[in-house]
Amino acid sequence: MKDLNLYLIRHGQTEWNIKDRMQGSQNSPLTTDGVLGAKITGQYLKDIPFVSAYSSPQQRAVETRDYILSQRNDSVPVHTLDGLCEMDFGLWEGQPVPELLKLPEFNLYMHEPEKFHAITNQGEKYYDVLLRMQNSLDNIVKNAPDKGNILVVSHGTALRLLICVLNNGDWRKHRDENYFPRILNTSISVVNYQGNGSEGHYYVNYFNNVDHIKK
Repeated sequence: MKDLNLYLIRHGQTEWNIKDRMQGSQNSPLTTDGVLGAKITGQYLKDIPFVSAYSSPQQRAVETRDYILSQRNDSVPVHTLDGLCEMDFGLWEGQPVPELLKLPEFNLYMHEPEKFHAITNQGEKYYDVLLRMQNSLDNIVKNAPDKGNILVVSHGTALRLLICVLNNGDWRKHRDENYFPRILNTSISVVNYQGNGSEGHYYVNYFNNVDHIKK
């Protein structure tokens, strides 16, 4: 039986994060604070013996992963998985959120995930993102040794959706801040997996922890 701890981390702060622009399939650079946050996270986790480290192939996630690992004295095998990418926002990519709030479909995206079908923006639907994130986690544990810790760097919207469901939440309600919080930059969420690699269960130990950043 496998017993694995998955450290799920959102990438560091980016230029589009502070400019309140939609950032999904497209990328913007990490800010100075974003780089610092990743390094602080690396310092906090430097004594955790990771057996492997994953990220999406998107630059902000790869750089965050590598900054975290740069604080260590050991070498950790690194991998990228397309399924860990941020939600694709289609025609909304890079657009200011205050302007998008004027659109009916964007308000469905914000407040009624089940009714958001990505028709006018030509992007992804929530449930499709959830499925690929779940499949990515399943692939990670399938290819992992029986015991160990694994670093996984992904993105805010994708992680919020995934962790909400792993925490026995309803994906249709995950955008409600009172139901499940927004995942913060370089926050740490730890999920334990127990099973045989093909069948098993995920248990959320804690999520969205930023105590290391506050210190």
